[in-house]
Amino acid sequence: MRTILPCLTLLSLLCIGAGAKEPQSLSATVDGDRFAGDDHTILLVPLPSGEFSLQAATAGAASYPPPKTPVDRLSIMCQGYVPGKAMKLGSKEFATSGCNATFTKAAAEAGKEAEEYSLDKRNPDTLFEVTAAHGKVSEGRFEFHMKNKAGKALVVSGGAFVIEDRQL
Repeated sequence: MRTILPCLTLLSLLCIGAGAKEPQSLSATVDGDRFAGDDHTILLVPLPSGEFSLQAATAGAASYPPPKTPVDRLSIMCQGYVPGKAMKLGSKEFATSGCNATFTKAAAEAGKEAEEYSLDKRNPDTLFEVTAAHGKVSEGRFEFHMKNKAGKALVVSGGAFVIEDRQL
């Protein structure tokens, strides 16, 4: 059994990568700093119910050995995603309890904790939009206004993505 499990894990990773047709990308400006994920740090999980989860980490975060630079993370979860179709979610949709976005800003210095930011659901400029879709690949844009527990604001603007549903 110990030999079969690693083989199945490797096989599943190869199958996921083999289905990839287009490199994924996700980028935005976060309080004036560039944030970008790469093909290996972006994960889209759409569910048949229309709910979806989109996760992205700083480009290079999936490499081995892991990068010595801080790794930031963006997470978007909501409803309304249909593969192959355009959609637009605004502040009204994100104001519901079923939609959320978070950003984790890694600590620049060792020994300090990462800063967690949650979506400011009252901000009218919230946007997540799929502007083009073809097959399992979707392209779009986003903007989020966030706050941490202390009330410090964080703006994620100029967001753009090319994502692919790579589930088997």
